Order: sequence, then C-alpha cells, then structure tokens
Amino acid sequence: MFKENKYTKYYKMLTERARGRALSEYTERHHIIPQSLGGSNDKANLVDLTAREHFICHWLLIKMTEGEYRGKMLYALQGMKAENKYQQRYSSVITARVYERYRIEHAENHSKRMKGKPAWNKGVPQTEEHKEKNRQAALRRPPKSDESIEKWRETRSGYKHSEETRLKQSLASKGKPKGPMSEEEKMKRSLTQTGVAKKEGHSDNVRNAVLGNVSINKDGAEKKVKRDTLDQWLSEGWSLGGRKRIKQF
Repeated sequence: MFKENKYTKYYKMLTERARGRALSEYTERHHIIPQSLGGSNDKANLVDLTAREHFICHWLLIKMTEGEYRGKMLYALQGMKAENKYQQRYSSVITARVYERYRIEHAENHSKRMKGKPAWNKGVPQTEEHKEKNRQAALRRPPKSDESIEKWRETRSGYKHSEETRLKQSLASKGKPKGPMSEEEKMKRSLTQTGVAKKEGHSDNVRNAVLGNVSINKDGAEKKVKRDTLDQWLSEGWSLGGRKRIKQF
C-alpha cells in the first residue's frame, strides 16, 4: 500500500510523535491509515494533529502511494481545502507551491475515473416532493441585479450554437407535438404572471421585436414570421393572416 521511501519515514515520525501528546491548541483528528485505504476508526489508528501537521500528512500520503491509492490520496488532499466555522484549515507557502500541481493531477485522475460512468440520476424522474423543494428554493433566491443581467447579456452577445448542438436540439424535439398552447398551460402562465409588473420599456421591446413581421396561421395556430422567410412558411402549408377567432357576446 505505502511505498518505502523518505516520505514514509517522515510520515511515521510525525504520527508517532502525535501519540499520547496533549495539545491545548486547535487540533484535527487524522486516520494514520486513511479510511479510503481500509483504515478503521480504532483508537490505535487515530491521532490528533495541528492543522499544519494534518495538511503535511496528506501531502506526504500522496508521495507515499501510487496508482489507485495515489488517486484516492489526491481526493483527500483536495478535501484539506474545505473550510467551515469548525475548521481552521492550514494555509501557507506550501499550499501555494504544491496546490496547483496536485490540483491538475487530481482533475486528470477524476476525469479518467468518471469517464463512461452515467450520472446516478440519469433517466430517474424527479418526485413531486423534489420538484416542490426546487420551486421553493427558487422562490427564496434574491432577484438578479441589473448589473448581473447586463453582464450575462454581454457574455451571450453574438453567441451562436454549434452545428452539433443544433442537431441535438433538433433530435430532442423530433416527434414532440407542436401547435397551439393548451388552455391548461395558458392558465398556468397567466397565474404565474398575475400581479407581476412589467419592466419599463417592455411594451417598446415587444413592439420592436415584431415590427415588420407577418401573421400566418395553420390548423388553428398562429405566429408572426419575418418577411424574408415567408415563402418557406407558405410552402409548408401556412396561410397569410391571423387565425379566425370566435367572437364572445
């Protein structure tokens, strides 16, 4: 499991020194043989280390292992960067010097490990309870600022989907029914927009978006299209003008 080298020697010296030692400062519990390598929670396999010592131990473990074991130790080293109110992670020039190199190696190792493995939830439909949790979480999110919206627009300006993406979108929608919106969907959208004030300039944006477009209809459906594409739509069976509406008395 562990290679016999100078790093193994340093590791043993560090963990042995920690046995039976009483520290008044902040400490972190460390498994001498990591759990991912089969180590247990027995007292003989546990030592209390300072945050600095704990980081160094995980750094040494990478140098003491190879192959699959080294990949697991790379995961463990990445975990040493996780912080919360109960952890005071060690941060020094050592982190700056080694983090990037091991982060790149970890990313490559993780990519190879996950390649070809489908996502655990792929094809599994969400339960209604999960959907409701997602809805409630979305409602609690603060509205996006005008600055973030403008930044998003700048990143998307001039962006075009690749041919591969367009083909995927086409195949995904193939066979799905198209046509007028159902009354149920209309009501659902109406309820979600009830009481929501339109932004200033909304009416001008809508007017400019359809300015110069032509109304066409087919089988009770209606849409507005650009004049330069009109011939194509007419050749597919669409007719000029909006759909006929029944007057309500």
